[in-house]
Amino acid sequence: MLQMFVNKNEQTSQIDTKRPAWCIFGKQNQNVETLLFKGKFYDWPSNFQEIKSVLDVGTNLNKPSSTQRPPSIVETLKPADVYKMLVKQNNPVNMILEQINTGRGRYWYDSIEMRGHHVQTIGLNVWHLSENERHELSKTSYGQFYSDDVYIVRWKYKLIPIGNDNTLERKTDISRDRIAYWIWQGINASPNEKGLSALMAILLNEEKGPHIHVIQEHEEAAFLQLFDGTFTIHMGKRNQLKPKKTPWRLYVFLGEIDVETHWWELNVNSANLRSRTSFLLINNIENLMLLWHGYGTTDEQQILASKSAMKLRERCSEEFHFDGQTEDIEFFEMEEGDEIELFWDGINERNHERRYYSLLNVRSNLKLSSTMRIFHLSSLHGPFVAQELLYPLRSPDHISSFPFTQSDLYELHQPALCLIDTDTELYIWQGWHDQSDDELGLQLANANLLARGPRDIRFTTERRCGFRTAIDYYKTKTGSSTIDIPMSIVYAGLEPIDFVNLFPKWSVNIKARQQNQLEGKSVNQKDSIIDVLNELCREQYSIEELRARPLPEGVDPSKIESYLSNADFQKEFRMTKDEFYALPYWKQTNIKKPLGFF
Repeated sequence: MLQMFVNKNEQTSQIDTKRPAWCIFGKQNQNVETLLFKGKFYDWPSNFQEIKSVLDVGTNLNKPSSTQRPPSIVETLKPADVYKMLVKQNNPVNMILEQINTGRGRYWYDSIEMRGHHVQTIGLNVWHLSENERHELSKTSYGQFYSDDVYIVRWKYKLIPIGNDNTLERKTDISRDRIAYWIWQGINASPNEKGLSALMAILLNEEKGPHIHVIQEHEEAAFLQLFDGTFTIHMGKRNQLKPKKTPWRLYVFLGEIDVETHWWELNVNSANLRSRTSFLLINNIENLMLLWHGYGTTDEQQILASKSAMKLRERCSEEFHFDGQTEDIEFFEMEEGDEIELFWDGINERNHERRYYSLLNVRSNLKLSSTMRIFHLSSLHGPFVAQELLYPLRSPDHISSFPFTQSDLYELHQPALCLIDTDTELYIWQGWHDQSDDELGLQLANANLLARGPRDIRFTTERRCGFRTAIDYYKTKTGSSTIDIPMSIVYAGLEPIDFVNLFPKWSVNIKARQQNQLEGKSVNQKDSIIDVLNELCREQYSIEELRARPLPEGVDPSKIESYLSNADFQKEFRMTKDEFYALPYWKQTNIKKPLGFF
């Protein structure tokens, strides 16, 4: 920062009619402003709450009197601000390396500063880590990763400045060569191999380039573009492949931009098919590639999938274990509803049974009008807020069929609540009370006890706020006072097939299923948000219901007596509600205890 000081020793008053004798000149860059700079603006967006002194008189003014009942969380927690939720975040995908914007890995232009650069790849090296050793892969194996392994990718690139009028005309190449190391870790990789990858990256890093950790199924656009639309995740371990019962292998197609398209291997099962994307079915013994397009795919998606599949065929990578060369591989392309018999043999469905949520008979919701949105609803840090999850490959020019994965829900702090907007239906996904195996085992052993819903008052209050948020969100979004689309609650481990098929792959979480079943939920259960909210907002209960333990779900334990009817209240307390609440709080407590309403 350029700083200039003039006449430092000259004393200046805080209030003056003239400019000060000296000042500080500084330059601030967008998105990396200092706290001192942000503090000059009263409305600067921030996730931090204002810090106040404990001696602040204003704090004490709002403190309730000792004779009053302190407000409970049921009263203080309010629904999320739906107006903020409806404002879509337009943050472009941008990988920052060495404090330089690289965008999606190929190009970046800042319209405010009117300058930018191309990102040119000069070289690429890929190492596979195994048993404390590293093995460099051949070029035909670049982008072919295994879910049980760890890889290091060395990316050599340079930045080429472009004209300030964004005409894409390159200036003279004066930039230096740069190095970055990507450490890709498979979901099932061992902790030792993950630790080894960090050590190996340090040993390889002679140029002192940045290290970027990449978790399987959460790859960044800048990483995927290195492999030009052929990135593939195979199941298992590269050097320890388990024998399979069938020579067939199934891969799901993902991505909306040519160089970022990629494939994930799934178990060969028709339940894993999805109508909104394409799949590649491979038989490496008979040298067959069958490309299947779901009924809900667009022409653009089909072209991208076909182009990517042909690249894989041309490379004929050893990871696919084809018995022959490129010209020996037979290629078939088909659409859902018009499959050849060989396809049904490959997925072992000779009766042509579709075990997935097929769109063949769902013509009304065939075309996607927008990308699905997910909001994490939580009061973990105080107020009840909706934090939107962002798709790492988002693009304003494309609609994604599968922007999120199952892990986006299950890796949240549990029990979690998520609002999922598919444009044709609203879901509230409800997590589970994550317990240790010992605690869960004890509950399972006593499963004959009456199973009820969650009793945690905070989570119950969050659910009430979440359901209200969902209703307010839809009404504000559509400008309608009525609900015209399904609004459902689904439960972790028990999700119905239509919900499961919103994600590219899915596996049942046994622990979540057991916990939610203990609380009275069943497989495929979908509850109406409106019906459950009405139950949680009941304002009156009988004397017997309020004396039962546990309390009915939704009842505020700090004011149980308030749910009595006026007649029942007079009968039990020998006074009216107004007379009771006029008493000091300590006296109210002493009266409630012997009556069983405390």
